[in-house]
Amino acid sequence: MANPDGHPSYDDEKFETAFQAALQAKKKDFPSYIGGMKVASGNSFVVKSPIDSSIAFGTFQEPEEGITARAVEVAAKVHTIWSETPLRDRVEYFKNLLEAIKVQRYRLAAMVLLSSGMTRHESVAEVDRLIEVISAECRNAKEDMRGKTGAWGIITSYNSPLASPMGHAAAAMIAGNTTVVMPSKYCPVPVYMIYEMMENIDFPSGVMNLIVDRKDRTYEQLANDPRLEGILISGTAEYLEDMIFLQVDDELKVLNELKGMNPIIVHRPGDISAVVRDILSSAFCFSGQRLFSTSKLIVTAEDSTRLVNALLEKAKEMRIGDPADADVFSGPLISEANAKKFVKATDLVRGNILSGAKKVDSETTGNGSYFTPAIIGGLDDDNDLMFMDSGLPVLCIKIVQDFDSALEELADTECGLSAGIISKDQRSIDRFLSEADVEFKFVNEGSTSLQPAVYARAKEFLK
Repeated sequence: MANPDGHPSYDDEKFETAFQAALQAKKKDFPSYIGGMKVASGNSFVVKSPIDSSIAFGTFQEPEEGITARAVEVAAKVHTIWSETPLRDRVEYFKNLLEAIKVQRYRLAAMVLLSSGMTRHESVAEVDRLIEVISAECRNAKEDMRGKTGAWGIITSYNSPLASPMGHAAAAMIAGNTTVVMPSKYCPVPVYMIYEMMENIDFPSGVMNLIVDRKDRTYEQLANDPRLEGILISGTAEYLEDMIFLQVDDELKVLNELKGMNPIIVHRPGDISAVVRDILSSAFCFSGQRLFSTSKLIVTAEDSTRLVNALLEKAKEMRIGDPADADVFSGPLISEANAKKFVKATDLVRGNILSGAKKVDSETTGNGSYFTPAIIGGLDDDNDLMFMDSGLPVLCIKIVQDFDSALEELADTECGLSAGIISKDQRSIDRFLSEADVEFKFVNEGSTSLQPAVYARAKEFLK
């Protein structure tokens, strides 16, 4: 569903109609959904749009004591029936859901934009990615797929507000698992829209249960519930990183899709204009908040001056503003909390900032956390920004002596899921492909070529 420039194809008029309808939609109450029942707690919170805090979607129910345990209990009970449902019938439910999603592609994309601050292109791509994942799972489902199933927790952050939570949940459910889904507290509405579509096609109650937790306590309760078969963790957030250190049952299967620095090595590149374009897109699309956003650039000395000068010059052209505008490069940070982190992080290295890290004029952006992305150079090696991902629109440049040093620097970096190289030297590319210790590698293109929901394969949800 992409046009030649790499962006998803879409009809501006249809998108605009859907966007205006989303803006005018009435505020709603969003309960937890457990076993198909609406569950309220009495403690509610309002979710607002990051593009303008005057836009509110409605109130969500903060789970009270026992709600998470009840969701797992229901999922475990329903699993007995769902796992015995013939695979062809499970797949048929998702084929019907897929058709509903395709019909509502623009409505979903408009809500992704409002909920997350993704641009039009990014929002449509997020919906299209979910379509791709569900289509692939339906197509690849096999009757001989065997393994232990059960109830799974699906815990995701804002980095992919739709494709990640629902792509993973779909893969798990097609395999015969039931789910307790916990989308981001900042942008849960797109997942609720999918849940409503599932209700409309008479999807069996309790196969998917839905909770949003403003205080981020549910993740620990899920990780310590012995009735779960596994947990999928995807995104970037302090509580997701904390899950690595939780003492959990050894029998619990954990699929880890945490965001890292997704670094890029540049060594003897070709067309500098194209290289710079790929780097800026990799680093700053969705304000550096994508699962595969690059936050570190490793450049060999022979290429550094020309590349850095071109990068800084091109960065001046990035337009940061309302993501609903078709010509905007990137929108706001997801929350005020992230904005404070960004200001604090960049203030500490103010003398090393080569470009950006400035608040964008509110007269042109409305009431959101809009900042120009920060390009930083010359940091000490022991600075956290040099080896730990911040989840913010920050790109740190590390200049190294030669390609051997570049690979050493890569090894000392918290890469996360991916790393890339931009080079016309085939021997260097071959060494990178052989030695880089990451799951996904990209060559002579940006990290935007990588998509969320990388674990959305039904077999991953079998034990």
